[in-house]
Amino acid sequence: MAGVKHAPGGFSKALFGLSLVCLAFGLVSLAWAVWPASEDAAQFTIKAGALPGAPADTTYAALTDYTLSINWPTRLRKGDGGTLLVTLAEIGGAAANIDDRPAQIIVVESVISSMPIDPPGRVQASAAPGHDLELTWELTGGEEGDYEGKVGVSFAFYEEETDTLVEVPVVVVDVETRVDALWGLERNLVLWMGFVGLVLWGALFVVGRVVDRR
Repeated sequence: MAGVKHAPGGFSKALFGLSLVCLAFGLVSLAWAVWPASEDAAQFTIKAGALPGAPADTTYAALTDYTLSINWPTRLRKGDGGTLLVTLAEIGGAAANIDDRPAQIIVVESVISSMPIDPPGRVQASAAPGHDLELTWELTGGEEGDYEGKVGVSFAFYEEETDTLVEVPVVVVDVETRVDALWGLERNLVLWMGFVGLVLWGALFVVGRVVDRR
């Protein structure tokens, strides 16, 4: 009959309701996938002179004053990656007489139980006088859970008589990283599903409006 308006049908209401579900699903997925990962850090000051961990009756010493920093991710998403960073920097004003100083040899071993880490094992490097040294390891989030490990840093000294490298422990830091998964899925898949959820929301909303106008 002319002039009579029909109330929106149940089908259009169902489409609008489903579009809202898709919107919520998409937003939750995207928020989880792109939310910045958290990290922790430890910093130490190493004074020039004899190292506390050196064997008795030895003269193994730090060549100058250093700041040693260790940064690691405390949370990773399944399938995502993170960086463990070790930095050895000379403290301001310690760069005097750099021409007379040899390079400081540093040995770092990073071990996190059951978590893939690259490069594996021990890493040896030299900190040239007047320059900061940065060493990085890439971590990969596998199965959900808490992963504990240690980062050990030592200074090394070459013994000409025995032709060996003597390591003196400087610091050992306990690290812990948690791997999370949304619905048991990896980050890239969750990110893709989030975009799909937004696309479906838009499509269902448009279809619902078209049906509602008929």
